[in-house]
Amino acid sequence: MKLKSLSMKVTRQFILAGYMLVLMACKSETVEIDYLGRKPPGMTAELFAPEFLGTNANEHSAVAFSPDGRVVLWAVMDSQYRGRMFEMKYENGSWSKPTRPVFADTTSDDYSPSFSPDGKKLFFCSRRKTPDSYPTGNGNRIWSVVKTAEGWGVPEPIDTVVSRSQEFGHSIAKNGNLYFASTPGGPDLNIYQAVLTSEGYEKPGAVEAINSLGYEDGPYIAPDESYLIFESSRDGADGNLDLFIVFKDNGGQWGTPVNMGSKINTMHSERFARVSPDGNYLFFASDRQKSATKIGYDIYWIDASIIDELRKLQN
Repeated sequence: MKLKSLSMKVTRQFILAGYMLVLMACKSETVEIDYLGRKPPGMTAELFAPEFLGTNANEHSAVAFSPDGRVVLWAVMDSQYRGRMFEMKYENGSWSKPTRPVFADTTSDDYSPSFSPDGKKLFFCSRRKTPDSYPTGNGNRIWSVVKTAEGWGVPEPIDTVVSRSQEFGHSIAKNGNLYFASTPGGPDLNIYQAVLTSEGYEKPGAVEAINSLGYEDGPYIAPDESYLIFESSRDGADGNLDLFIVFKDNGGQWGTPVNMGSKINTMHSERFARVSPDGNYLFFASDRQKSATKIGYDIYWIDASIIDELRKLQN
Protein backbone atom coordinates (compact mmCIF):
# COMPACT_ATOMS: atom_id res chain seq x y z
CA MET A 1 0.00 0.00 0.00
CA LYS A 2 2.90 2.34 0.84
CA LEU A 3 4.50 1.66 -2.56
CA LYS A 4 1.20 2.31 -4.33
CA SER A 5 0.68 5.55 -2.37
CA LEU A 6 4.23 6.69 -3.18
CA SER A 7 3.71 5.84 -6.84
CA MET A 8 0.48 7.86 -6.97
CA LYS A 9 2.20 10.78 -5.24
CA VAL A 10 5.08 10.76 -7.72
CA THR A 11 2.61 10.50 -10.63
CA ARG A 12 0.66 13.50 -9.36
CA GLN A 13 3.91 15.45 -9.03
CA PHE A 14 4.87 14.63 -12.62
CA ILE A 15 1.39 15.63 -13.85
CA LEU A 16 1.57 18.90 -11.90
CA ALA A 17 5.06 19.61 -13.21
CA GLY A 18 3.90 18.92 -16.76
CA TYR A 19 0.89 21.18 -16.30
CA MET A 20 3.11 23.99 -15.02
CA LEU A 21 5.43 23.57 -18.02
CA VAL A 22 2.45 23.87 -20.35
CA LEU A 23 1.28 27.03 -18.58
CA MET A 24 4.78 28.50 -18.77
CA ALA A 25 5.00 27.67 -22.47
CA CYS A 26 1.63 29.29 -23.14
CA LYS A 27 2.64 32.35 -21.18
CA SER A 28 5.93 32.63 -23.07
CA GLU A 29 4.01 32.65 -26.35
CA THR A 30 1.87 35.61 -25.23
CA VAL A 31 2.99 38.74 -27.02
CA GLU A 32 2.56 42.08 -25.33
CA ILE A 33 2.22 44.72 -28.03
CA ASP A 34 3.40 48.25 -27.40
CA TYR A 35 0.67 50.31 -29.06
CA LEU A 36 2.96 53.20 -29.93
CA GLY A 37 3.30 53.98 -26.23
CA ARG A 38 -0.37 54.86 -25.86
CA LYS A 39 -2.46 54.21 -22.75
CA PRO A 40 -5.17 51.66 -23.67
CA PRO A 41 -8.67 53.08 -24.20
CA GLY A 42 -11.78 52.13 -22.32
CA MET A 43 -15.31 52.03 -23.70
CA THR A 44 -15.04 55.51 -25.20
CA ALA A 45 -13.39 55.76 -28.61
CA GLU A 46 -10.17 57.79 -28.57
CA LEU A 47 -7.82 59.13 -31.21
CA PHE A 48 -4.98 56.67 -31.71
CA ALA A 49 -1.44 58.07 -31.59
CA PRO A 50 -2.13 61.37 -33.35
CA GLU A 51 1.50 62.41 -32.83
CA PHE A 52 2.44 59.63 -35.28
CA LEU A 53 -0.65 59.17 -37.42
CA GLY A 54 -2.56 62.42 -37.07
CA THR A 55 -2.15 64.48 -40.23
CA ASN A 56 -4.19 66.88 -42.31
CA ALA A 57 -4.27 64.17 -44.94
CA ASN A 58 -6.69 61.28 -45.23
CA GLU A 59 -5.75 58.23 -43.09
CA HIS A 60 -7.31 55.71 -45.43
CA SER A 61 -7.10 52.46 -43.47
CA ALA A 62 -7.04 51.15 -39.95
CA VAL A 63 -3.65 50.30 -38.49
CA ALA A 64 -2.38 46.77 -39.12
CA PHE A 65 -0.18 45.42 -36.32
CA SER A 66 1.75 42.22 -36.98
CA PRO A 67 0.85 39.43 -34.51
CA ASP A 68 4.36 39.60 -33.01
CA GLY A 69 3.89 43.32 -32.35
CA ARG A 70 7.05 44.27 -34.22
CA VAL A 71 5.55 46.06 -37.23
CA VAL A 72 2.61 48.37 -37.87
CA LEU A 73 1.41 49.68 -41.23
CA TRP A 74 -1.32 52.04 -42.39
CA ALA A 75 -2.21 54.03 -45.49
CA VAL A 76 -2.72 57.73 -46.21
CA MET A 77 -4.69 59.00 -49.20
CA ASP A 78 -3.80 62.33 -50.76
CA SER A 79 -6.17 64.82 -52.42
CA GLN A 80 -5.65 63.05 -55.76
CA TYR A 81 -6.89 59.81 -54.16
CA ARG A 82 -3.50 58.14 -54.32
CA GLY A 83 -2.67 55.79 -51.48
CA ARG A 84 0.68 55.80 -49.72
CA MET A 85 1.47 53.08 -47.21
CA PHE A 86 3.67 53.75 -44.16
CA GLU A 87 5.47 51.42 -41.79
CA MET A 88 6.95 51.60 -38.30
CA LYS A 89 9.12 48.95 -36.64
CA TYR A 90 9.54 48.15 -32.95
CA GLU A 91 13.26 47.74 -32.31
CA ASN A 92 15.33 47.94 -29.13
CA GLY A 93 12.34 48.97 -27.05
CA SER A 94 11.09 51.84 -29.21
CA TRP A 95 9.27 52.55 -32.45
CA SER A 96 11.04 53.81 -35.54
CA LYS A 97 9.90 56.86 -37.46
CA PRO A 98 7.25 56.26 -40.17
CA THR A 99 8.78 55.33 -43.53
CA ARG A 100 7.55 53.84 -46.78
CA PRO A 101 7.97 50.03 -46.80
CA VAL A 102 10.69 48.73 -49.13
CA PHE A 103 8.08 47.07 -51.37
CA ALA A 104 6.21 50.35 -51.96
CA ASP A 105 5.58 51.22 -55.61
CA THR A 106 6.51 54.83 -56.35
CA THR A 107 4.66 54.68 -59.69
CA SER A 108 1.34 53.58 -58.24
CA ASP A 109 -0.59 53.51 -54.97
CA ASP A 110 -0.76 51.02 -52.11
CA TYR A 111 -3.25 50.88 -49.24
CA SER A 112 -5.44 48.66 -47.01
CA PRO A 113 -2.67 46.67 -45.26
CA SER A 114 -3.90 43.52 -43.51
CA PHE A 115 -1.80 40.76 -41.91
CA SER A 116 -2.69 37.10 -42.15
CA PRO A 117 -3.46 35.74 -38.65
CA ASP A 118 -0.13 33.89 -38.53
CA GLY A 119 1.73 37.07 -39.46
CA LYS A 120 3.60 35.42 -42.32
CA LYS A 121 2.00 37.53 -45.05
CA LEU A 122 0.80 41.07 -45.50
CA PHE A 123 -2.11 41.61 -47.87
CA PHE A 124 -2.75 45.03 -49.44
CA CYS A 125 -4.53 46.68 -52.36
CA SER A 126 -2.70 48.29 -55.25
CA ARG A 127 -3.08 49.47 -58.84
CA ARG A 128 0.55 48.62 -59.59
CA LYS A 129 1.46 46.81 -62.80
CA THR A 130 0.83 43.07 -62.70
CA PRO A 131 2.92 40.26 -64.21
CA ASP A 132 2.14 39.45 -67.85
CA SER A 133 0.39 36.20 -66.85
CA TYR A 134 -2.37 38.06 -65.01
CA PRO A 135 -5.62 39.39 -66.52
CA THR A 136 -5.42 42.91 -67.87
CA GLY A 137 -7.00 45.79 -66.00
CA ASN A 138 -5.85 48.90 -64.21
CA GLY A 139 -8.09 48.73 -61.15
CA ASN A 140 -7.46 47.59 -57.59
CA ARG A 141 -6.12 44.13 -56.94
CA ILE A 142 -5.26 42.33 -53.73
CA TRP A 143 -1.55 41.61 -53.42
CA SER A 144 0.44 39.74 -50.80
CA VAL A 145 4.04 39.96 -49.67
CA VAL A 146 5.83 37.49 -47.41
CA LYS A 147 7.22 38.75 -44.11
CA THR A 148 10.46 37.09 -43.03
CA ALA A 149 13.02 37.64 -40.29
CA GLU A 150 15.15 39.46 -42.86
CA GLY A 151 12.36 41.75 -44.05
CA TRP A 152 9.86 41.75 -46.91
CA GLY A 153 9.74 39.55 -49.99
CA VAL A 154 8.52 40.48 -53.47
CA PRO A 155 4.78 41.37 -53.72
CA GLU A 156 2.54 39.34 -56.02
CA PRO A 157 -1.18 39.44 -56.87
CA ILE A 158 -2.79 36.71 -54.80
CA ASP A 159 -3.99 34.73 -57.84
CA THR A 160 -5.93 35.00 -61.10
CA VAL A 161 -9.24 33.79 -59.60
CA VAL A 162 -9.79 36.53 -57.01
CA SER A 163 -7.42 39.17 -58.33
CA ARG A 164 -9.34 40.68 -61.25
CA SER A 165 -8.82 44.42 -60.66
CA GLN A 166 -12.10 44.99 -58.82
CA GLU A 167 -11.09 44.25 -55.21
CA PHE A 168 -10.91 46.64 -52.29
CA GLY A 169 -10.99 46.24 -48.48
CA HIS A 170 -10.17 42.72 -47.28
CA SER A 171 -9.52 40.48 -44.28
CA ILE A 172 -8.20 36.94 -43.79
CA ALA A 173 -9.56 34.29 -41.42
CA LYS A 174 -7.31 31.83 -39.59
CA ASN A 175 -8.17 29.08 -42.10
CA GLY A 176 -7.08 31.33 -44.98
CA ASN A 177 -10.55 32.23 -46.24
CA LEU A 178 -10.53 35.71 -47.73
CA TYR A 179 -13.30 38.29 -47.33
CA PHE A 180 -13.17 41.37 -49.54
CA ALA A 181 -15.24 44.08 -51.21
CA SER A 182 -15.75 44.08 -54.96
CA THR A 183 -17.82 45.76 -57.69
CA PRO A 184 -18.35 43.15 -60.41
CA GLY A 185 -21.13 44.25 -62.74
CA GLY A 186 -22.35 47.25 -60.76
CA PRO A 187 -21.46 50.57 -59.15
CA ASP A 188 -21.88 49.55 -55.51
CA LEU A 189 -19.40 47.57 -53.48
CA ASN A 190 -20.51 44.32 -51.88
CA ILE A 191 -18.74 41.75 -49.71
CA TYR A 192 -17.45 38.50 -51.18
CA GLN A 193 -15.82 35.40 -49.75
CA ALA A 194 -13.11 33.28 -51.38
CA VAL A 195 -12.61 29.89 -49.71
CA LEU A 196 -9.02 28.66 -49.57
CA THR A 197 -8.43 25.00 -50.44
CA SER A 198 -5.31 22.91 -51.00
CA GLU A 199 -5.63 23.87 -54.68
CA GLY A 200 -5.87 27.59 -54.01
CA TYR A 201 -8.84 29.95 -53.80
CA GLU A 202 -12.21 28.84 -55.09
CA LYS A 203 -14.21 31.25 -57.23
CA PRO A 204 -15.47 34.01 -54.90
CA GLY A 205 -19.13 34.23 -54.00
CA ALA A 206 -21.17 37.13 -52.64
CA VAL A 207 -22.08 36.92 -48.95
CA GLU A 208 -25.77 37.36 -49.69
CA ALA A 209 -26.88 37.32 -46.05
CA ILE A 210 -24.83 40.47 -45.43
CA ASN A 211 -25.03 42.48 -48.64
CA SER A 212 -27.76 45.03 -49.33
CA LEU A 213 -28.73 47.34 -52.17
CA GLY A 214 -26.42 49.91 -50.59
CA TYR A 215 -22.67 50.09 -50.17
CA GLU A 216 -20.65 47.49 -48.24
CA ASP A 217 -16.87 47.69 -47.91
CA GLY A 218 -13.95 47.18 -45.55
CA PRO A 219 -14.80 43.77 -44.05
CA TYR A 220 -12.99 42.55 -40.96
CA ILE A 221 -13.50 38.83 -40.35
CA ALA A 222 -12.85 37.33 -36.92
CA PRO A 223 -10.04 34.74 -37.04
CA ASP A 224 -12.58 31.97 -36.31
CA GLU A 225 -15.18 33.52 -38.69
CA SER A 226 -17.63 33.95 -35.80
CA TYR A 227 -18.36 37.57 -36.66
CA LEU A 228 -17.76 40.12 -39.38
CA ILE A 229 -17.54 43.92 -39.14
CA PHE A 230 -18.08 46.08 -42.22
CA GLU A 231 -18.94 49.61 -43.29
CA SER A 232 -22.20 50.37 -45.06
CA SER A 233 -24.55 53.12 -46.20
CA ARG A 234 -27.57 50.82 -45.80
CA ASP A 235 -30.77 51.67 -43.98
CA GLY A 236 -29.95 52.12 -40.31
CA ALA A 237 -26.76 54.08 -40.89
CA ASP A 238 -26.75 57.31 -38.88
CA GLY A 239 -24.07 58.97 -40.96
CA ASN A 240 -22.85 58.68 -44.52
CA LEU A 241 -21.15 55.39 -43.59
CA ASP A 242 -21.48 53.42 -40.35
CA LEU A 243 -19.84 50.29 -39.01
CA PHE A 244 -22.10 47.24 -38.74
CA ILE A 245 -21.47 43.83 -37.19
CA VAL A 246 -23.00 40.44 -37.91
CA PHE A 247 -22.57 37.22 -35.90
CA LYS A 248 -22.89 33.56 -36.85
CA ASP A 249 -25.45 31.48 -35.00
CA ASN A 250 -24.81 28.05 -33.47
CA GLY A 251 -25.56 26.49 -36.85
CA GLY A 252 -22.87 28.52 -38.59
CA GLN A 253 -25.34 30.80 -40.41
CA TRP A 254 -25.00 34.57 -40.53
CA GLY A 255 -27.55 36.50 -38.52
CA THR A 256 -28.87 39.99 -39.19
CA PRO A 257 -26.28 42.81 -39.36
CA VAL A 258 -26.71 45.48 -36.66
CA ASN A 259 -25.38 49.01 -36.34
CA MET A 260 -22.48 49.08 -33.85
CA GLY A 261 -24.07 51.99 -32.04
CA SER A 262 -23.15 55.42 -30.71
CA LYS A 263 -19.94 54.25 -29.00
CA ILE A 264 -18.55 53.77 -32.51
CA ASN A 265 -20.71 55.59 -35.03
CA THR A 266 -21.54 59.28 -35.39
CA MET A 267 -23.40 61.46 -37.85
CA HIS A 268 -20.14 61.49 -39.81
CA SER A 269 -18.52 58.45 -41.48
CA GLU A 270 -16.84 55.49 -39.76
CA ARG A 271 -14.82 52.98 -41.77
CA PHE A 272 -11.89 50.53 -41.88
CA ALA A 273 -12.55 48.33 -38.83
CA ARG A 274 -9.71 46.13 -37.59
CA VAL A 275 -9.32 44.21 -34.32
CA SER A 276 -5.81 44.08 -32.88
CA PRO A 277 -4.02 40.69 -33.13
CA ASP A 278 -4.31 40.16 -29.37
CA GLY A 279 -8.07 40.70 -29.62
CA ASN A 280 -8.01 43.56 -27.10
CA TYR A 281 -8.83 46.62 -29.21
CA LEU A 282 -10.99 47.67 -32.12
CA PHE A 283 -9.43 50.19 -34.49
CA PHE A 284 -11.42 52.19 -37.01
CA ALA A 285 -11.28 55.45 -38.96
CA SER A 286 -13.66 58.40 -38.68
CA ASP A 287 -13.94 61.83 -40.29
CA ARG A 288 -15.74 63.31 -37.25
CA GLN A 289 -13.05 66.00 -36.97
CA LYS A 290 -13.27 67.03 -40.60
CA SER A 291 -13.11 70.79 -41.14
CA ALA A 292 -12.11 73.43 -43.66
CA THR A 293 -8.46 72.73 -42.86
CA LYS A 294 -8.72 69.02 -41.98
CA ILE A 295 -9.70 66.53 -44.66
CA GLY A 296 -10.47 62.88 -44.47
CA TYR A 297 -10.16 60.39 -41.65
CA ASP A 298 -8.35 59.90 -38.36
CA ILE A 299 -7.72 56.57 -36.66
CA TYR A 300 -9.54 55.77 -33.39
CA TRP A 301 -9.48 52.80 -31.01
CA ILE A 302 -11.76 51.41 -28.31
CA ASP A 303 -11.82 48.38 -26.02
CA ALA A 304 -12.86 45.36 -28.10
CA SER A 305 -15.22 44.14 -25.36
CA ILE A 306 -17.81 46.26 -27.18
CA ILE A 307 -18.04 43.30 -29.57
CA ASP A 308 -19.04 41.00 -26.69
CA GLU A 309 -21.63 43.55 -25.60
CA LEU A 310 -23.19 43.53 -29.04
CA ARG A 311 -23.04 39.74 -29.21
CA LYS A 312 -25.03 39.46 -25.95
CA LEU A 313 -27.70 41.77 -27.35
CA GLN A 314 -28.13 39.34 -30.27
CA ASN A 315 -28.63 36.29 -28.04
